[in-house]
Amino acid sequence: MIKVSYQINRCPWYWGAAAVLLLILLASGCGPKLQLTPLEPAPPPATADSGMVVAAHPLAAETGVAMLREGGNAVDAALAALFMLNVVEPYASGLGGGGFALVRTAAGDAKVVVYRERAPKNLDPAYYTDPADTNHTRMWQGGSAVCVPGAASGWAELYDRWGTLPLERLARDAIKAAEEGFIVDRALAGQITANLEKIQADSLLMRAFLKDGLLPYAAGDTLRQPELAATLRALTERGLRSFYRGPIAEAVVKAAVDGGSAINLEDLAFYRAEVVDPVKTAFNGYELLTIPPPSGGGLALTEALNLFTLTGATAQGAGSPEGIHLMAQCLEQAYADAGALIEDGTPEAVWRQMTAEEHWKEAAQEISLTGKPTERKPIAAVKLSDAGNTTHLVVVDRFGNAVSLTQSINYFFGSGVMAPGTGLLLNNQMADFDLPPATNNIIAPHQRPRSNMTPIILVKDGQSVLVLGTPGGARIVSTMAQLVSGITADGRDISAAIDYPRFFPAFDSTTHKHHLVMENRFTRETIKKLKHRGYEYHLAGPYHHYFGGAHGIMIDPSSGKLYGAADRRRGGAARGY
Repeated sequence: MIKVSYQINRCPWYWGAAAVLLLILLASGCGPKLQLTPLEPAPPPATADSGMVVAAHPLAAETGVAMLREGGNAVDAALAALFMLNVVEPYASGLGGGGFALVRTAAGDAKVVVYRERAPKNLDPAYYTDPADTNHTRMWQGGSAVCVPGAASGWAELYDRWGTLPLERLARDAIKAAEEGFIVDRALAGQITANLEKIQADSLLMRAFLKDGLLPYAAGDTLRQPELAATLRALTERGLRSFYRGPIAEAVVKAAVDGGSAINLEDLAFYRAEVVDPVKTAFNGYELLTIPPPSGGGLALTEALNLFTLTGATAQGAGSPEGIHLMAQCLEQAYADAGALIEDGTPEAVWRQMTAEEHWKEAAQEISLTGKPTERKPIAAVKLSDAGNTTHLVVVDRFGNAVSLTQSINYFFGSGVMAPGTGLLLNNQMADFDLPPATNNIIAPHQRPRSNMTPIILVKDGQSVLVLGTPGGARIVSTMAQLVSGITADGRDISAAIDYPRFFPAFDSTTHKHHLVMENRFTRETIKKLKHRGYEYHLAGPYHHYFGGAHGIMIDPSSGKLYGAADRRRGGAARGY
């Protein structure tokens, strides 16, 4: 397997993601040779008749399904899974971060709970553009990188609107796992090792994730988190919103302020999640539901998918060089448009442009159908290493309610800061803001940074038929577009769509070159033809976590049978009954 390390430019039109890809191919003795892995059949999807949960850890999926068996609904199951993920996948998401939840009820009502983090109201933007901080470290490391966490408020909104089981029951399994311990899996052990330097920089992280504060936990070890257990218990007893006042809030503020943040107790006390309508658009005979700003992901996905149709990209054949050539340009155009239009507070009249057929037709004119890829306007960018991030889960219950939810503390292990006495890792979402010469998504008081998160639900004839999402930072939109296209245009089942090899396009604003990061399961002919078209290609391993960790459920509208799959790129599990 070829191991890939990479560095990505943060640029406005990729809203903090990839403009320049500097990949180093590290394969013993292989140099630049094409070392490919044959494409093999995907495993069959998991099936269920009544309910299903797909999440990033088996314990999270299992505790979610337990709620469904006990009479709970999809939101109950999602919340139980989130509590458990905070324990067993703490490096990716949790109460120290935020996210977006898309809920569609069996009756057809759909809402988005927006609990994206906010910058402190007393923030001084100049602090983050200080010339002395040449790498802009204050944006992504330490207390200065922390935005006001939104997860507790978002979970509370979900519970108040749709929850049915006692909150104590939803958190019980997670509290037990934190208190008594759980078996460390390879994913957690690998992330502890990969982020050892970040962990060693904080004494609280060392105590939590290194055995005796010295050695990384290995797969098979038992990890206990008593402080986190106490925090979760306190939140169930006092209510989730107690996060924002009292001891937990004080610990969050202390940890952030000690690292240079302007956060204060008032920032937490006045934080509120929002409940808004989803973005709805027609696509290929379906109704696509996704999330509005401050994420640009849903709108970019909407545009990209419709550009696939307008340019004939999906008619070229799966994995073909012609299809990838067109899809790559469609994705670049969608990223560019979202970056130019979307930020926190973008008026609906502005962002609605990206859901209009007239806009898609105009954007399609920027796509080179047969020649080399269209050169795009160079935009200055700040180089920043990609660090991996985020989690996603999906739930469908026996009533037909569905949840698609993406949540994050941003980079793995967030800011590298833990709130003392809580066991909670804090986010580094300041890194999702842009810096000049960008003209939007700029660091400002009380602003929410733009996000890539793109949970979706597809509806056909009034019924939810696909519940889907993925983590993966800048790759989220590209991955989601390939997944939806694979299902709706190529006829793949959920497992085959998630398993299929992926690519990610990026335009280098310095050299004006187009790059493609590709898993090495594409054919030699496809790769060589794309190189001839003018793409610089970079091969990743056959199932590389760079491309996210998608989770999805398909619902057969005639029988109601559920088919689910978790992505082997990052593990996870589909469980149903």
